[in-house]
Amino acid sequence: MGYERDGVIALVMNAALEGKVYEPVTLEIDAGFVARFASAVGDDGSFVPPTIVTAPEIVSGLDHVVADQELGLDFSRVVHSDQEYEWIRPVQLGDVLVARSTIESIRFRGGHEFLTLRTEMRDAAGEMVVVARTGLIVRGES
Repeated sequence: MGYERDGVIALVMNAALEGKVYEPVTLEIDAGFVARFASAVGDDGSFVPPTIVTAPEIVSGLDHVVADQELGLDFSRVVHSDQEYEWIRPVQLGDVLVARSTIESIRFRGGHEFLTLRTEMRDAAGEMVVVARTGLIVRGES
């Protein structure tokens, strides 16, 4: 797979992996984790910051796509394009979240590649807590 630009063939992500689901990651939202995360983002730790879901999202999604040799993502050319969260309910102290990421889409436009990663996080009862979407752009060769 590849595209030609100014006579150069550049490798691209494997679009056939659209829909691929990665192994789930489990994370307990305990007091120690909340305190460390809150400190890192400048919060006082008196509540569970909503953005704490970024941690399991990264481990479940971004870590997998970066390491997925079959996908062929060139992380040295990646720009984070967007981030979206849909909270079904607030994350609470004591929650055990199971995060599972799926490559939602892979697109090619203007010599650049666009990857959208969807991560669903469910509680121990299997109920949806939050859905996250991350957009990545792989800049084309200049």
